[in-house]
Amino acid sequence: MESETRICQNCKKDFTIEPEDFSFYEKIKVPPPTFCPDCRAQRRFMWRNERSLHKRPCSLCKKDFISIYSKNSPFLVYCHECYYGDSWDPFTYGQNYNQLKNFFSQIKELLEKVPRLGIWVIQSTNSDYTNQSYNNKNGYLSFGFRDSEDCAYVARAVGLKNTYDSTYTHHSENLYECLNVDKSYGSTYIEEGEGIVDSNYLASSRNITDSIGGVNLRSVSNYFFGEKLSGEEYKNKLKEIDFGSRKTRDELLESFKEIKKNSIVRSTKQINCINCVGDHLENAKDCYYVFDGFDLEKVRYSSWVFSSKDISDCFGMGSSELIYEAISPEEVNNCKFLMATDSSHDVEYGLFCQSSGFLFGCVGLRSKEYCVLNKKYSKEEYNKLITKIKKDMETNPYIDKRGLSYSYGEFFPSELSHVPYNESTAQEYYPLNKEKAIKNGLEWEDGEIRSYNITIETQKIPDNIKDVKDSIVEQILACSHKQNCTHQCTQAFKIIPNELQFYRKMKIPLPILCPNCRHFERLERRNPMKLWSRNCAKCKKEIMSSYSPNCTETVYCEKCYQQEVY
Repeated sequence: MESETRICQNCKKDFTIEPEDFSFYEKIKVPPPTFCPDCRAQRRFMWRNERSLHKRPCSLCKKDFISIYSKNSPFLVYCHECYYGDSWDPFTYGQNYNQLKNFFSQIKELLEKVPRLGIWVIQSTNSDYTNQSYNNKNGYLSFGFRDSEDCAYVARAVGLKNTYDSTYTHHSENLYECLNVDKSYGSTYIEEGEGIVDSNYLASSRNITDSIGGVNLRSVSNYFFGEKLSGEEYKNKLKEIDFGSRKTRDELLESFKEIKKNSIVRSTKQINCINCVGDHLENAKDCYYVFDGFDLEKVRYSSWVFSSKDISDCFGMGSSELIYEAISPEEVNNCKFLMATDSSHDVEYGLFCQSSGFLFGCVGLRSKEYCVLNKKYSKEEYNKLITKIKKDMETNPYIDKRGLSYSYGEFFPSELSHVPYNESTAQEYYPLNKEKAIKNGLEWEDGEIRSYNITIETQKIPDNIKDVKDSIVEQILACSHKQNCTHQCTQAFKIIPNELQFYRKMKIPLPILCPNCRHFERLERRNPMKLWSRNCAKCKKEIMSSYSPNCTETVYCEKCYQQEVY
């Protein structure tokens, strides 16, 4: 089997389907895609709202709660208690398959009728203001995280404790403003680090203690901006620095940026990986175009995935096998085209289903099997019906407002998404303005008119944490961006009591940006989920890198990087 070049029906650009892709499609029994990998990812991301929260009433009990759906949403939206209660049955919304209508139109009808869970906070306590939150305690404004305690403003994280403003950071404690950090403690402003203890302003470093201002460090301590000090010298240097001052912190950050500019970078970040093409991977084998994953085997065109095997085109997924085109599932097997479906097997075109098997085009089912469009069938009837539906999807495809065709083998059409584009994960990686989104037939949420009574303007926020009074938790602080940015700025923000205690303990000045602006600024420090062909700056061999050929960084292949660093 040879590679094939095809034209994406969405962006009209060429893309290549590799022999390994064809093998996977044959194994999972789907036709090859008609969208390129980037357009497929963007389409999936449109279905996930991670971090936009709204206060609204439950459609059943009428009590106000925090939800990812605004009060203007046309859907029935239930709070956690009502959704998992006994007062409704998703089977009551079941509908017969109509062969005269295309299948995606029928899924749309079902989607608009079946109640949906207002927010994904699972087995968590005191974590109402979170989403995609699993097994957390005392979480606040954190998203896509799990197994964590006493955290705020974190995203896509696992196993954190007492950590603030950190993204893609795992198994760590007492961290602040960290990005892609693992197994670390008591540190601030760390990027691409592991085993970092009591340190500040480090990048691409491992096994470091009591150090400030370094890049590409390995197993050192008492390091200060290019100088190795004795323990006593380092302690004396610390006494000279007022870490609680924003002015001082800003100066340290600028110095840190300067040393990063003059340092080499590795083409991609991989640890213990075999035959992998991707970035930010650990313990992975035979992966291609994969980003932000660990404990993987035979994974393609996916991101933020872990503990999975034989999957392609997935995001936000763990502990799964043989999956194609899915977003936000967990513990699923032999499934295709999923949205937020957990602990299930043999499901196709499933949305918000749990603990089920042999479903096709179902919404919100729990502990069910052999169902189509939320209607129960015998095993024989089910197999016969889904065979017919798949054939009908080929002869009668869904045509969207832009003229794009959706047959069997394509993910849900973008215009069926329940998430406004600017509130979706797609806006993080494929940003659009309102005009272009609407032109493409996508929803847009203008947001509720905010009338915050700001009590402290940016210039009045104390420079030093030691000058901050306890009453700050009762104030509303202005975000310095004042919505003059593309970061979903909330204009204002508050400091919660635990947060204030954390800043005091860690000697960190109060932030002057709202949590959304801080999150998007962290993401801007990461490379995009994209790879380019370029040459190693040292040995000149051709490599794949997350740094484009136009970047100013000095990019080394893995072999040259290791030789230089070690």
